[in-house]
Amino acid sequence: METRYAYVARLLTEAIAGGRHPIGSVLPNEFELAEQFAVSRSTVRAAMRELQASGLVSRKRNAGTRVEALTPQRSGGGFTQALESIEAVQRFGVETERHVQRVAEVVADDALARDLGCQPGRRWLRISSLRMIPGDATKTPICWTDVYVDDAFAREVRSRMEDHRDIFGTLVEKISGRRFSEIRQDIRAVGVSHDMAEPLKATPGAHALAIRRQYLFSSNEMAEVSLSIHPADRYSYTTRLMRKDSERE
Repeated sequence: METRYAYVARLLTEAIAGGRHPIGSVLPNEFELAEQFAVSRSTVRAAMRELQASGLVSRKRNAGTRVEALTPQRSGGGFTQALESIEAVQRFGVETERHVQRVAEVVADDALARDLGCQPGRRWLRISSLRMIPGDATKTPICWTDVYVDDAFAREVRSRMEDHRDIFGTLVEKISGRRFSEIRQDIRAVGVSHDMAEPLKATPGAHALAIRRQYLFSSNEMAEVSLSIHPADRYSYTTRLMRKDSERE
């Protein structure tokens, strides 16, 4: 027998696939959907989690539920993220759970400086975490992430990080009173290292994505860098590429 939340999730999936809710549009809020389907708000929230887990929608506090794809983007577990803006990267913090493993102050040697794209000798606060899908009974991590925060913000980030759910980039913005104008992202294929295999519950050498994101203010000042390892079977990206309008002759 189909549960109520599965029923709501199925009808919304069909509505999205049928074009009633195009990519980029915002779905009706929980109150409206509860009234539309004659169900409780908790049932609607459960349905939204299903749509989010399938990559159809993304959710952001105070911004609603945004349609990201017309058909489910994953099968067999994992997490799909649509990237079209800095805000889309920031939604990752809302849609997943962070489990901090260790925190340390580091000075970049030559090897780390190359990984981060900075000068050797620069001081950083490194926060190492596992990311999980909320409600995943298997507690299988999506990724391991080392976030490097510039030393200028280290003390305040340390004091406020426990109560901060979003990505650390939004906390750096709050502390600095400035907004990041650019995120530079590099993605490459790697194998899961022996050190990462156990915390990630992965096989050493298994296929993975290594993702580096550099967070820059408008002055081209890099205040944060994140280095993430995503096992290949648990994470995928969707990106929309638009053709620029032709110049008028």
